[in-house]
Amino acid sequence: MGKKVITPNIDMIADDQFEDDTDPEDDQRIKTAIIGVIDYMKCRKTIVSNYYPFEIDNKYSVSLKNGLTNKNKIYIILLISSLIRVITREGGFSYRITHRFENLCEHPFGLLIPEISTKEFFGAGGSTNEIGEPTGQLFFEKVSALSKNLRLHLHPDFTKDSAGVHNVGDGGLDWVAWVSFADNLHMLPTYFAQCACGNDWDEKLFDANKSKWGQFILFGYDYQLFHFIPKSFRELDNKWLNNNKLHSAVLIDRFRIIELLEKSKKEKYIVALYDDLLTELETVEIY
Repeated sequence: MGKKVITPNIDMIADDQFEDDTDPEDDQRIKTAIIGVIDYMKCRKTIVSNYYPFEIDNKYSVSLKNGLTNKNKIYIILLISSLIRVITREGGFSYRITHRFENLCEHPFGLLIPEISTKEFFGAGGSTNEIGEPTGQLFFEKVSALSKNLRLHLHPDFTKDSAGVHNVGDGGLDWVAWVSFADNLHMLPTYFAQCACGNDWDEKLFDANKSKWGQFILFGYDYQLFHFIPKSFRELDNKWLNNNKLHSAVLIDRFRIIELLEKSKKEKYIVALYDDLLTELETVEIY
């Protein structure tokens, strides 16, 4: 992945990029916006210097490092996972990116739950038909199996018909884990995780919440919910960008994922998982 991604010299933007009648105030607003983006990039480089794959010089030019390490590629993987709208326009493989992100999240999720937990993938990602629609086990069947594993009962209003006889979705749940006991009683420590790549991740915070899933399974207790996003949700000072959006689930954003992946020692495996997508991206010109 040796392709350079270069930004123009800030002082040359007005001369090179716009018509002669460009409003000078618009010029300045654009320059200010670009400088703001570069400042965010510098901040991110400070937070995860070993992982950051870009070089930034004093003239606000940005280039991709030569000789990328696996740590650099991990950052690129999370970056492209957060840009599925752009990737959809450029390559049309957003579904593969979102499914790989679900696979990636298994490893940080595994570090957030007890070692003795039983961990299972619940998401709809994986097999698809010829037009890209997910196929596989019916949602009702998956929820029924999960309720048995948790030693709980289905909500009486949750039936195959109400779930949708053709519904092979996941109800907003991607990973689930629980700790079993030999007494065969319910009330098991339970962990749900959702993986969201889109900009609307905050709108999905309730998708795996008990307020929704209580309509499927009769929970008599609360479970721990994690929400994984490949985006950076940080201010320049590394504080949360907006505390009002932090609710209902423990947010695991890009930098927390990086920290957990480093602890998991699965970086080489993750890079291999994305190898074909990284190769395809080398053919995409970005200006």
